[in-house]
Amino acid sequence: FKGTDLLMAVGRKPNLQRLNLQAAGIEFDRSGVKVGANLRSSNKRVYAVGDVAGGLQFTHVAGYHAGVLLKSMLFGLPSKAKTAHIPWVTYTDPELAQIGLAEAEAKEIFGVLLEVVRFDFAGSDRLIAEGRAKGLIKVMVVKGRPVGVSIVGPSAGELIGLWAMAMANNMKMSAIAATILPYPTVGEVSKRAAGAYFSPRLFENAGVKRVVGFVQRFLP
Repeated sequence: FKGTDLLMAVGRKPNLQRLNLQAAGIEFDRSGVKVGANLRSSNKRVYAVGDVAGGLQFTHVAGYHAGVLLKSMLFGLPSKAKTAHIPWVTYTDPELAQIGLAEAEAKEIFGVLLEVVRFDFAGSDRLIAEGRAKGLIKVMVVKGRPVGVSIVGPSAGELIGLWAMAMANNMKMSAIAATILPYPTVGEVSKRAAGAYFSPRLFENAGVKRVVGFVQRFLP
């Protein structure tokens, strides 16, 4: 991808100055109200959700925070906000989508345990037919489970949804690979990426080849 201009989004800051939060004993800083994992502030009767709670500033995060809070306040159930399974999308052309750890972060944390799987959009028949087959999906995998996914290209924001579900439910790559998706669709990109994780294990593994050769001797 080539470009002529660079846009830098420097972020936002919460408008808290006129609320006199100090009078209520509510701690805050330039990023927002200070909260714990349960979204409760330093005043145990006050909670903060969404952008004002700092952290990821997305509409879908605010909705997620509301669910966490309702579970705790209405039903008295222990509930904590997490961030590892929350996706984000940059709506540029091409789109950028990310969930979990980026490759550099995952490599620093997991070292040699990390496996990185890539699938190029040029392998998608649907995107080829639409003339949009320029992009890439990259999956960071540790012990058979995705710990991060990066996508750049058409419909990246739509594609990240499947991986958000997988990471939220601690699913393995085998679950993605076993999912039957209609052909030809853009969504197949995710399944093909999961398949790329298993391909070396099936077709380049000497042990597997020996087992297959042995079994073939007894098949009609």
